Amino acid sequence: MITMLEHQKILLDQLSYDPELFRKEIVKSFKWLKSYEIILLHRWLKEKYGKTHAEVIREVFEYIAA
Repeated sequence: MITMLEHQKILLDQLSYDPELFRKEIVKSFKWLKSYEIILLHRWLKEKYGKTHAEVIREVFEYIAA
């Protein structure tokens, strides 16, 4: 069985071509993921998309930290 975190990673991989859709899907992830999964998602995003979507990742995670 696939976890919600793994599901979101797959979806984000598919949406990575469009920064706006990518951002929206990250925000949606916060509704379904547990706190520790959000931390894992953040790490994964920085590792995989840190160079291509750094601004989106920073903006979204800055928003939830506030």
